[in-house]
Amino acid sequence: MEIFTFLFTDIEGSTALLRRLGAAAYAQVLADHHHVIRSGLAAHDGEEVDTQGDAFFAVFSSPEASLAAAVEMQRAIEGHAWPATEHVLVRMGIHTGAAAKTTTGLVGLDVHRAARLAAVAYGGQILVSETTTVLVRDTLPPGAALVDLGPHRLKDLGRPERVYQLGAPGLRADFPPLRTLGNPALPNNLPAQLATFIGRDRELAEVRGLIASCRLVTLTGAGGTGKTRLGLQAAAELLDGTGDGVWLVELAAVWDSDAVASAISAALGLAGSPGKPALAGLLEALAFQHVLIVLDNCEHLIDACAKTVDAILRRCPGVYLLATSREPLGIGGETIYRVPSLSLPGPDDADPPGSGDAVALFVQRAKEQGVDLSADEQTVPLLVSICRRLDGLPLAIELAAARLRSISLNGLRDRLDQRFRLLTGGSRAALERQQTLRATVDWSYSLLNGPEQSLLRRLSVFAESFDLDATEAVCGVGHLDVTDLLGSLVDKSLVMAEPAGGVLRYRLLETIRQFAAERLVEAGADEALAAAANHCEYFLRVAETAAPHLTGSDQGRWLARLDADIANLRRAAEHAASAPASDPAGAALVLRFGVALRRYWLAHSRNAEALRLLLPVLARPEARADPGLFGAALVTVTALGPSVDVVPARQCGEQAVELARQLHDDRLLIDALGMLSGVYFFTSAPDRERGLQLGREAVERARRFGDDVLLGQCLLCYLLFSEFIEPDLAGQLLAEAIACTERSGDQLMNSYVHNNAGVHALGAGDIPAARTHLEQAAQAARGIGPESRNVLANLGWVWREEGDLDSARSVFETSLRRSRRNGEQSGIAYGTLGLACLATDKGDWRRAATLHGVAQAFLDRTGEAWQDLESRYRQQSLADVQAHLSDEQFDRAYAQGMTLSVDEALQRACTPGNVPGARLFL
Repeated sequence: MEIFTFLFTDIEGSTALLRRLGAAAYAQVLADHHHVIRSGLAAHDGEEVDTQGDAFFAVFSSPEASLAAAVEMQRAIEGHAWPATEHVLVRMGIHTGAAAKTTTGLVGLDVHRAARLAAVAYGGQILVSETTTVLVRDTLPPGAALVDLGPHRLKDLGRPERVYQLGAPGLRADFPPLRTLGNPALPNNLPAQLATFIGRDRELAEVRGLIASCRLVTLTGAGGTGKTRLGLQAAAELLDGTGDGVWLVELAAVWDSDAVASAISAALGLAGSPGKPALAGLLEALAFQHVLIVLDNCEHLIDACAKTVDAILRRCPGVYLLATSREPLGIGGETIYRVPSLSLPGPDDADPPGSGDAVALFVQRAKEQGVDLSADEQTVPLLVSICRRLDGLPLAIELAAARLRSISLNGLRDRLDQRFRLLTGGSRAALERQQTLRATVDWSYSLLNGPEQSLLRRLSVFAESFDLDATEAVCGVGHLDVTDLLGSLVDKSLVMAEPAGGVLRYRLLETIRQFAAERLVEAGADEALAAAANHCEYFLRVAETAAPHLTGSDQGRWLARLDADIANLRRAAEHAASAPASDPAGAALVLRFGVALRRYWLAHSRNAEALRLLLPVLARPEARADPGLFGAALVTVTALGPSVDVVPARQCGEQAVELARQLHDDRLLIDALGMLSGVYFFTSAPDRERGLQLGREAVERARRFGDDVLLGQCLLCYLLFSEFIEPDLAGQLLAEAIACTERSGDQLMNSYVHNNAGVHALGAGDIPAARTHLEQAAQAARGIGPESRNVLANLGWVWREEGDLDSARSVFETSLRRSRRNGEQSGIAYGTLGLACLATDKGDWRRAATLHGVAQAFLDRTGEAWQDLESRYRQQSLADVQAHLSDEQFDRAYAQGMTLSVDEALQRACTPGNVPGARLFL
């Protein structure tokens, strides 16, 4: 964080000015205005941070310079000859405070404080905060003076701020009372907030825009999303003195449905008419008023609120309403705004401090609890992890921050699975249901009817998102009308509905899911077991439906289909794997998942995940109950194993070949022979003769079998040994493999074939041919998703050979990030090796030695040996490094690389600003 003096300026009444002048003349006004502001900034070393329309945001390192610039700008604006005798008026606000520089700009609470200060000024007026005043009191510009305007509640609803007006010769001095919440010209009953409003700039702008264009806006969202606070802040910012005010009606304590109209009248200070119903009297009083009414917490009085609001909209044309509710009012003219969780960085964002509103809120609330917590390179990954697991819910974040009085950040993170016991102790002044996370969610649950509660409980078996078909299949038991009930839960903000690829997908916030899972257990073992079994059965059906399509021309679409449900597929497979060993059905389900998802795992380099699922089950006796299924699962391990652990891959492959021969199953045998031949290429002491023999038999059998997919796979594995095959024959086999994959539309295998051909050409020194094949491999891979890390890394070697070291670095780092995300130890090794060789090329000898140690350590964990091409590059690089370092220097750097943790290694491997550290993989 750094200290700046912030200056905000904008033209008062710019919209009306545009209407009066027309677009052409207004454009000239804007150009002249920008010239004046920028000239003032340049003259006093001000830095323009942002400009939007007629508004400027600038910073100064000197508070004195900011005041001098503001005075000079106002004098220039006052003396300028504006068109059509117009008098342009600019308001300004100055405040000094701390902010962090991020990739999205300056971030900090003091930035917002300065903006709020400018917002309450009048055109021609310069307002200065007390903080800045203290700093400049004795060094004001010549002739200038600061006039104390007293304490004012700015429109952030926070603590009062003492405000000063900067006066100087040539500037206007007399202004009406400030547009603050204490100004009698701005009638309102908005309560002061002890806690500072954090972030939500986008949401505020969207809500203000909606209120300006429609008369009823309902803010909906799950409990704890901050609907009330957002609504209050939006209402405060809409106070401009042009109407009869903004009025808050708090309905949380109102339980009588007939009392809604009375509550509104009481909040607005309207006297009821004797003998008249409360609603009739309210409508009569509001008929000619221009007000904004905030109806807070409508969900438990939804029908009464809907009836009252509908009557107001019909009878009182000057009344606008902003409602907060966990479900919409459901009447004509209503615009629904679903309040999102607080913003968090995306999985690939590398923005350090100030990483989203959720982290900013956590840090600020911790400070308010007396905990000195800063968002820096060390804490941001942990803070993001905590806030993400709390779904970005403001209430959950505030309760978690309060826990830091007695628990560490790491301790908090490790206990979030117990969040309903952990997150208690909110403000005693808050409603009871807002003092603990459980009470907040329980309040929403208690408002559901029986069928809605039943569906919500069953939805807890889903992981991440799901679609309507899945909901009907998994939860549509008994007499539940799933479609209508799901829609009702969406309306009540307990289920989120999100567009995805032209369809709607649904999800539960993790907080809601945990609560619903507890209720499912309480409902009894039968309901919980049935929901889990239905979930497992449905997603196995999804996997097996997709499997035949994962080898053809539409494999990209089906891979994407599985991508959408991968979390549910994992959960379903884990449920099957958790079945007792005495239950052979559980083992069979796991093997079916493994066989069906083989191509998916291969395409997305999730081989380690597959082996963790399959290997323990394959070792169980009941796994052999269906020999054909057992053999197919063995081949799956053989196909996926080499990048993780070649030992079980070889063992399973040999076993699969033997079993297939016993079963006389030609398809299984061809598949097993082809995959096992490839495994022998990756062993630390490759048995080339065994690999060639297996590969040759696989290809010959596949040709007779007449299946292009099988033949393409077998040729791919056989061609790994291309340097031991007669060159002309190898060329023919390559052409045959490419033709097979093109006929079948198997883009994945086509990419693999071109990739391996590119590597072979690279090893032979034919760089143009290598580039051609690798670019074709990348193009084929993009047809089904992003390029594989192998293709990227190999393109890195091509660029290195061509002397383009920057492009080589970029693809090696991208390959490294993808391998880290997928948990591929060998991919990390090869990506790091590329960066080590680039460090050698640049003469960075110590770093190169360290990275070589990192690369070797990761490869050692797989049991593999370096492939021939990489082994050659590695030996050349190591020789150069050792020639420039003493033995002691080299050994120390290399040993350090061998002992680094994963994240430390990645920090060393990548360039600053492109580091795939823990922050990116939370």
